[in-house]
Amino acid sequence: MTIRRRLAEFEATNVDQVILLNQTGRTSHEDICSSLELFAREVMPEFHAREAAHQRWKADVLAGRVQLESLDTAGYKVYAHQNEDIVRLTPEELKRKMAAKEAERRA
Repeated sequence: MTIRRRLAEFEATNVDQVILLNQTGRTSHEDICSSLELFAREVMPEFHAREAAHQRWKADVLAGRVQLESLDTAGYKVYAHQNEDIVRLTPEELKRKMAAKEAERRA
């Protein structure tokens, strides 16, 4: 799953803050900077373009003009193993492991 798709899922439920953890384990400073630059250039603009509309919706919710519906959040799970793997595995090993886990989940 790509970060863009995961963020879109969060956005659909009106989540407006996430923490991206990419400064862990054996990831080099160069790779971290490259990843952040790619994210800022290729992913952020799409979401930033919709920020004004989201802020209007949020203001309406906070003012009581919009009632929140009950949403099923069962599909959003935290991978508890991920934190341990981040510090033990190389970036390539972690990518392979997460891809295998995602493929297993889809099957």
